[in-house]
Parts: sequence; structure tokens; C-alpha cells
Amino acid sequence: MVEFRFDIRPLFTQPIIKVTSNLLPHTFRGDRRQCLDATSKMSEIIDRLGQLSANAQKLNTPVTTAQRLRMSENQTIYLMADINQGNNGAVIGLLKVGTKDLYLFDETGQTRKVENTPCILDFYIHESRQRAGLGKDLFETMLADEKWTPIKCSVDRPSEKLLGFLKKHYGLVRTIPQANNFVLYEGFFDDVNSSTAATNKHTNGAGNGMYITNSPNTQLFGATYLGEENNKKRMQRQLEATPNLASQITQISPVGRYGARRPTCSMAEIIHSGTTPTKGAESGSGQTYEKLNADYIL
Repeated sequence: MVEFRFDIRPLFTQPIIKVTSNLLPHTFRGDRRQCLDATSKMSEIIDRLGQLSANAQKLNTPVTTAQRLRMSENQTIYLMADINQGNNGAVIGLLKVGTKDLYLFDETGQTRKVENTPCILDFYIHESRQRAGLGKDLFETMLADEKWTPIKCSVDRPSEKLLGFLKKHYGLVRTIPQANNFVLYEGFFDDVNSSTAATNKHTNGAGNGMYITNSPNTQLFGATYLGEENNKKRMQRQLEATPNLASQITQISPVGRYGARRPTCSMAEIIHSGTTPTKGAESGSGQTYEKLNADYIL
């Protein structure tokens, strides 16, 4: 348990509170002076718990700090406290979650861009209160408040304890290999098309909630995999909408220098006709060459 020099009970009006970028508990009510005091105390609590979490995971720098939370609009910290502990109460645990846009591999190895992916960013229960069901209470409170399910959550650099926690309480074992530090479990992509079809119907035209590409680079240039059937329909529409190129060329009226009559070329006639020139033709052509040479000399 983590105790502080100040009384935490005015901040923890209930055992579990959540804090966003304003660094105030969601249950807090007070004037401007009280807000400044509460913000200062909450910053100290978050920084202290974040440092303990980093120490437990053997990280060089904390993942959770008050400054990072202040700069993040899509992250939330859930804090659990025991207000009956000691004179000022004690904070027991911390859970930080948020949403991110990620490129992820599915079970088939295809790269998918998933927007607003639910992410577990940091999770810590003080060593003196572990294995008492408090971690599950904190996690369940978060799931109910965010309306998430465990199998749909990605976990950022999970510790061995967190992996064991998810296995014990939610049966999550089989993972999907990723190129980044996030861990996904099999079932993450199940029914995702049906759940997000309405949202993405007008954005990608495919009726599914994800952009499927062979690599993140193709996504940057707009390439989208829509499935074999959709690709065939799209190509058919393009062929029907585009006139025949040959007909376009024949319909072009000769204008300008392209419309001028081209002079007759003896060599071209010989090549295209495939006949051997006669003696007269040879002499005629020879005379022509002599005339051209004479003109050139003059």
C-alpha cells in the first residue's frame, strides 16, 4: 500500500476513481482553489504509482506520469484506494487504458489498420495486496466503464504477471504475433466487420471496419484490399464506364501538323508490299537518290 503525507479521502469518495487529462477524479466537486489543490495531490499520487509500476516491471522510465496523462486526451487512469488504511488512507493500485490507431497482423498474416484500438497501457497492484482479487475488481470496473471485452483489448508490453492475470481470469492464452510491442489474443478480429460496417460504410466503400493491405506502405498510398468479389465488381464498373481506347483513337479528327498529307516513301512501299523492285524501279530510285545527293551538295 502507498500512503501519502496528505489525506486522500476527499479525493477517493469511492474505492475506485478514474482520472483523465484534467487530473481530477471524476467524482470531484469544488471551487477553483480546491481544484488546484486536488490537481497537485493527484499528480503526486499518479507519479508515485507510476514509478512503483516501472520498478515492478524493471523499466528504466515510468510508463505512467501525470504530465503524460495531461497531454493525452484519449487516456484514462483508474485508481483504487483503501480509505480505512492508516490515518490518511492508502492507494492500492493503478490501471491506465486508452485507444490508439495501430497496424496489426491478423491470424492470416494480413496487415490491418485498426482505428481506436482498446489498449491496456499500465497495470499495477501493490505487492502487499496482490492475490486478493483486488486486481480483478479494478479490471472489471474498467471494462464495465469503457464497455470493452478482454479479448478485444490489446496489451502494451505486458509483464509476466499481467499475462498470467489474463490467462487465469479470462482464459486468454493464444496470441497473434505482432511486429510491435502489443499483444493480441486470438478472437480479437472476430465479428469486427459486422460491428463496424455501419461506421466505415462511407469511408472505405467495402462495408468492413478495417483497411486490409499487404503492408503499411500501401495504406499510405491508398491501396485497399476489398476482397476478390468486390475487386471484380469494381474492375467491371471501370470497364463499363471507360470507352474503348481504339474507338477513341479512330474518332480523333486529324488537325494541325498531324492532318498534313505524308509524302510517298519508296522504301516504305517496298517493305510493306514485300515485292522485289523492277529494274526500272531500281533505276528510278537510283535517279531519285542521285537527285537528292545533288540537291544536298548544292
